Amino acid sequence: MRTNKTTLPALKALMILTMSVVMLPDARAEGFMVTDPRGDDFGAGDLVYPNRDDMDKGSLDLERIEVEHRKDGTWFKVRLGRKIPDPKGQLTYVGKEPLQKLARHGFYTFNIDIYVDRDRVVGSGRTDTLPGRKMSVSQNDAWEKAIVLTPRPKVARAYYSMFLEREREKAIEAEKGRVDREDVLQAQEDIQKEISKYFFFPEQISVTGRTIRFFVPDSFLGESASPEWGYSVLVTGCEVEQLSKVVELTPGEFNLMVIPAARGRHRDRFGIVNDSDGNQPPVIDVLAPSIDEQKRMLSDYDTRVDRLAAARAISPAGTISEGSAVGQGGTVAMGTPTRAVGGSGGFSGVSPQPSVRPVPAPVPVPTDSPEARRTIPARLKTLNTLRDDGLISNEEYLALRRKILSEI
Repeated sequence: MRTNKTTLPALKALMILTMSVVMLPDARAEGFMVTDPRGDDFGAGDLVYPNRDDMDKGSLDLERIEVEHRKDGTWFKVRLGRKIPDPKGQLTYVGKEPLQKLARHGFYTFNIDIYVDRDRVVGSGRTDTLPGRKMSVSQNDAWEKAIVLTPRPKVARAYYSMFLEREREKAIEAEKGRVDREDVLQAQEDIQKEISKYFFFPEQISVTGRTIRFFVPDSFLGESASPEWGYSVLVTGCEVEQLSKVVELTPGEFNLMVIPAARGRHRDRFGIVNDSDGNQPPVIDVLAPSIDEQKRMLSDYDTRVDRLAAARAISPAGTISEGSAVGQGGTVAMGTPTRAVGGSGGFSGVSPQPSVRPVPAPVPVPTDSPEARRTIPARLKTLNTLRDDGLISNEEYLALRRKILSEI
């Protein structure tokens, strides 16, 4: 039988102290809300914003997340500490084109990842995060679904697909010594299915002041977002023009549209001050019950054994992971859920996925290898599609095309 806060008197008393009721204006939109401490947009405590006019203290400070249940899905509403900059009127760094042509959803300075633990079973699910975050998710909160809010959702998905295809093909070549055309096609099909199953890149987005709203359909989550689930939330700076740069910001590491961190103060990355460790995650804020817990979470890693900092989840209803002795707190306000929440926290027909290690940084592929030559047509085809759909600029297209052809 699942252990939760309704069966533990001490924890139940704690929830009574921290919980208040919020009735949302539209009865159809009843949901829940969880808050994050203000003023903690500094990662593990030592990150400072890039030297840019459009980003300053508070810009990426996660303050609260509201969930509204609507027909066929869930609207997530995230409030940040400052007004969200509009790409309208801005120019790209490369090519000086209107930034609005690339970032079409009213924002461009941040990404928000939400890793959703639906079954609340320790070790049941995935623990990796997207490349560039330099984090994992705790085994206690292993996830089944990931929502990735980013200014260029179609491009991010395509770029991630290309990365996974190359990784899969390298694994096939290491196993059997060669990669046939059938292997490439099968890998591409499998990866698209995998991304569709585990990742959702919202495209229904609206921005007002310092609040951003985005829609996630029930067809992805399984049903409307539940307060019984666990939510691990990471906020990163967005390198919105990453595709236009032939050289990655962090050489040797693939990073999916994340502004990295480095010691000192910079325009194109978060600064690490106080001579702190340069390996800390470039995650500027996480959903956590306290500032001290955020610092502890983001500082708890060990490069000697490739152990990454692990994000913990907040369960708005206080549901403790099965097999875990302790739950997570947090300041929570709940409305009456639209749908009844079952006591098991699981869903029929959903099989827990095995836990996986974070995807390692890609190993450079020799430019004369058969694998490198074989993947070039597929990568060029993807690139052409992005250009034809107007999702990347001409400068980005030419820069990436040159980079791909240089591997022949």
